[in-house]
Amino acid sequence: MAQRHASRTQKTQKTQKTQKTQKTQNKRQSKKAPNRVPLIIGGLVIAAAVIVLLLTTSGFHHQVSDNVKKAQYPLSYSDDVTQAAQAHKLDPNLVYAVIRTESNFQKDAESGAGARGLMQLMPETFTWLMDYRGEEAAYTADDLFNPSVNIDYGCYFLRYLLDYFDGDEVCAVAAYNGGMNNVSEWLKNEEISPDGKTLIAGNIPFDETRSYVRQVEDTKEHYRELYGQPDA
Repeated sequence: MAQRHASRTQKTQKTQKTQKTQKTQNKRQSKKAPNRVPLIIGGLVIAAAVIVLLLTTSGFHHQVSDNVKKAQYPLSYSDDVTQAAQAHKLDPNLVYAVIRTESNFQKDAESGAGARGLMQLMPETFTWLMDYRGEEAAYTADDLFNPSVNIDYGCYFLRYLLDYFDGDEVCAVAAYNGGMNNVSEWLKNEEISPDGKTLIAGNIPFDETRSYVRQVEDTKEHYRELYGQPDA
């Protein structure tokens, strides 16, 4: 009887010991397996913050890039350009392109040949334009350094050239630099102008005029990209 009781006591102690051991192991396992939900949420928050930072930085760099380009292609003398472009039915982007190419917006610019002002008009051309416009002796050659006068007459000349060459801009811009007579002769040459009415910049015989036309057209496109197409 005593042996049975001792045996039962030993079994009970073993069972209690086993249960205690299992509880201890369970506690250890629960300590070894922490809750990962906060870590996942934290990671997502960090990832979202990085994405926002990248997008913000990208937008900032884009804005800075636009500002740098606009500094390179400014809208200087905008009131005079807008007024003259509207009066003579010109794309203001073309006017800005000619001014930037001719003088880089230096109102007192004067070439070795004697061309003056923002749009680099020759005094002889200026005199002829005044006569043609019915404003004979309205100004002197020194007035070409006046931005308002220079831009007005430069735009008037561009409009005249566009009308003379039936609206072909390449012909007009080429004539602004290389002369009307030269452009008229080029149009008679089938190797330069197959249709006798238009010019392709790459076919222009004069290196300076060919480069000039390309620069004006490229500059005009930069202005359009930065400031948009003018209203019709």
